[in-house]
Amino acid sequence: MNKLRLFPKMVIVIGVIFGIAGVVAAGAGFYINGFVTQQLTTQNITTPGDATIPNAQVNDIATALSMADIIQHHAASSSDGLTYAEMGRFKAADGNPAGTSKVDEALLDDNGKPVANGARNTQLTAASLVTSLSLSAMAIGLSYGAIALGFGFIVLGIVIAGFGYALLGLITPEVAERFGLQPVAMTA
Repeated sequence: MNKLRLFPKMVIVIGVIFGIAGVVAAGAGFYINGFVTQQLTTQNITTPGDATIPNAQVNDIATALSMADIIQHHAASSSDGLTYAEMGRFKAADGNPAGTSKVDEALLDDNGKPVANGARNTQLTAASLVTSLSLSAMAIGLSYGAIALGFGFIVLGIVIAGFGYALLGLITPEVAERFGLQPVAMTA
């Protein structure tokens, strides 16, 4: 009889493990969501008037992506559509908007030093900001997934533990009596 009770008890333990995993996953999702949202809010970023979501504080997925999009748009317009990787470190003496990385082709200042390509520096800053905002949006989205997965695991754990308890009731007279069931008759 003890060996027969082992399986339902193992099923109950597995259900409890799923339930605990669900609580941990949902808790982690809530924590990550709160942390990222708080970090965005602390930066006190407001989308500009020409953004897809104008004049809004950046603190969620939609506003973070709207801000990333407008930063990319402004950076692209300041560099004639060239990306950071397509531009040289210095301004070109011939006026080419792509600039140059060769010192002998660079525009020189009054001291004879190459002039930095400001549009390239703007693109670097824009790429960093766009990446940060996009990762924040992704982290918030993943936190929602973790919360949903956590609740799914909790429900699954309850179902599995309930199934194990029902099995235990079928083979254990004390448990069966609590629910008005007849345990399976054992023959020796």
